[in-house]
Amino acid sequence: MTWRGAIGRASTTLRARADVYTHGHHRSVVEQHAKRTVESCAAFLTASGALAGGTARLLDVGCGPGSITVGFAPLCGLVVGIDASEAVLETARETALQKVPDANNLSFQKASVYELPFEDDSFDVAYAHQVLQHLADPVAAAREMKRVVRPGGCIAV
Repeated sequence: MTWRGAIGRASTTLRARADVYTHGHHRSVVEQHAKRTVESCAAFLTASGALAGGTARLLDVGCGPGSITVGFAPLCGLVVGIDASEAVLETARETALQKVPDANNLSFQKASVYELPFEDDSFDVAYAHQVLQHLADPVAAAREMKRVVRPGGCIAV
């Protein structure tokens, strides 16, 4: 391993330890977040035309219980929701089964916004609702979102 690789791993570890989701994932918090929708939290994005045509590939960073994520499914060609909590992702998967049971363009996975498990230019849109303020290094997170968004795509926060 090079010294840069060692420093990169160390800084990622420090960031991960410094990130504290102040609200936590108590059931009451998750239930409150589950009331969020595309209409109430991402109307700016749908109005922008970034999802026009129904073929957009969208990454929902910090998707939580998936209530916004499932709203994107009928509007996009591909929707991937990521979150750092596997427990909250289980809620997101249950939400998807209830609200959009036939959506074959929707998936959820555990991932870090600092090290997204996707190739460069994989998405047209990276959407992050109420995420950056909880991160120790929001600039690094935004850079990583930019990496996975194609040239001419958008990062929506």
